[in-house]
Amino acid sequence: MPGVSWNRTVAEGPPMSKSFPESETAIRFLDHQLDAIRAVLDEFPDDAIWSRPCTEGVSLGNLVCHVAGSMRDWFENGLAAGDWVRDRQFEFDRDDGPDRAGLHALLDETRTLCTTFLAEVCETNWEDDRQFRGRTLPIREVLWHQVEHVAYHAGQAALLRRLTGGLPARP
Repeated sequence: MPGVSWNRTVAEGPPMSKSFPESETAIRFLDHQLDAIRAVLDEFPDDAIWSRPCTEGVSLGNLVCHVAGSMRDWFENGLAAGDWVRDRQFEFDRDDGPDRAGLHALLDETRTLCTTFLAEVCETNWEDDRQFRGRTLPIREVLWHQVEHVAYHAGQAALLRRLTGGLPARP
């Protein structure tokens, strides 16, 4: 579904019945960064989506798969103590995969799935601990970690836009 934007207010977006100002801000920041990745994907040449800038680098396709995998892992497994199995290395190793529409669908489906877990974040459980990857983390850190992670990769997508997408700098 190209063109879908997660940049929204709490009232118009997926239900956040228990949210409070800090969680709303974190989720808004997360959605803004996802929109930035989607915008790069929208303008990327089809034949460059799975191109790497160098042998050790990642393609935009790898990056989208990694962001989706990380979000699902941290929110489904980290927040909700789920048992989804992630193949993180495959996110980076694959040399081809979904086309633009498929990558958009992956981001959309992942964000929609994560809505279920994010809807449970509230002021009363914000500091509650979760066991994830052998560590104890408060819900606050799980959410803000993903905001930071997606923002980092949105910047990487912007760089890939110029390196492998051959697109000019934005004004």
